[in-house]
Amino acid sequence: MSLLYKIERNLAKNYVNFRGVSLHKKYVLFESDDWGAIRTPDRRSYERMLKAGIQVDTDYFDHFDSLESAKDLQDLFDVLHSVKDSKGNPAVITPLAILANPDFEAISANDKTEYVFESVEKTYKRHVWTEKSLELVKQGIEAGVYYPQFHAREHLHAKRWMHAISNPSEKERIAFENQSVVISRMASNSKRVNLDYFPVFDFDEYSEMEQLKENMTEGLQMFEQLFGYKSVSFCPPCGIIHNDLFETAAINGVMGIQSGQHFIPQGKGIPVKRVDYFWGSKTAYNQIYWRRNCTFEPAKNHNKDWADSCLAEMEIAFRWGKPATINTHRVNYIGTLDPVNREDTLRQLKRLLNEIVRRWPDVEFINSEQLYYALCQHLQK
Repeated sequence: MSLLYKIERNLAKNYVNFRGVSLHKKYVLFESDDWGAIRTPDRRSYERMLKAGIQVDTDYFDHFDSLESAKDLQDLFDVLHSVKDSKGNPAVITPLAILANPDFEAISANDKTEYVFESVEKTYKRHVWTEKSLELVKQGIEAGVYYPQFHAREHLHAKRWMHAISNPSEKERIAFENQSVVISRMASNSKRVNLDYFPVFDFDEYSEMEQLKENMTEGLQMFEQLFGYKSVSFCPPCGIIHNDLFETAAINGVMGIQSGQHFIPQGKGIPVKRVDYFWGSKTAYNQIYWRRNCTFEPAKNHNKDWADSCLAEMEIAFRWGKPATINTHRVNYIGTLDPVNREDTLRQLKRLLNEIVRRWPDVEFINSEQLYYALCQHLQK
């Protein structure tokens, strides 16, 4: 990493943190996308795809990510429980929840002519290592170490994915046969892989907006049915969402937007438009934006000291009176495809948490819903 890059990165972090309202309290929260999404179900499927020529060993999501197992959850909870803040509260993670996955069997039965989804409860029950995951999730909520918020109904643009699997594509055929949704391309294909079916709320034509609103509404209803409460905050998959969907989110109780930086679809093949909002900015529907200003992603590069880099970013956040909002995807905590991935992440997480409470004894661990209410209270002053 060059000195110039480090300087530019530092300046960017300071810019993100000095903008917007400051709470001047040392809040720490972990926001973690993708919990509930299927990705690759097991090591056998991974090995079959690799042998068939899909380069699943070259992308860290494909290499490590899978539906969270009971062991993944229990090991994570043990680490979170082990470190307490100034008020005696354990560290807590806010998982951004996916509520459904493709029903591969039903789609196969209709010859890939119609998209069918299954609830995440059904997906959990498909494997012995995930059949107790929902039970662990509810225990984590009760214990105060795991507090889900809404990500999407599924991490999949159903229309685009159905088009991909229904057309001649060796990669999509092999992935579908292994009940997987992966990023990587075939070793024999030098073309850039098409990722356009991962952003759920993207569109090709604005006329799709009503269908996207229905998808979001159903997903939020499923969220409430599964967890027993409404999701107060939200982060769109891949950060892509049109402003008109915020009205649907607000109607369904979502008043906090985690993605202050997001991308607005333009349709008709036009590139998405990046927009930047800062702490305390509001949508047209009075929803409050905040930013993720720290990163903890060991799965991306296990040779990097992520605890140290995250602590440096937290220092900048606290300097400007902002909470340390740590971006950390589910893939980091998963060991189904490779247990070493989970073990290394948890080792670094333990060190990060211990160092946080050592450096900042007055720190408070909170979840994203609590951050929303803290921002509300501050803005009302």
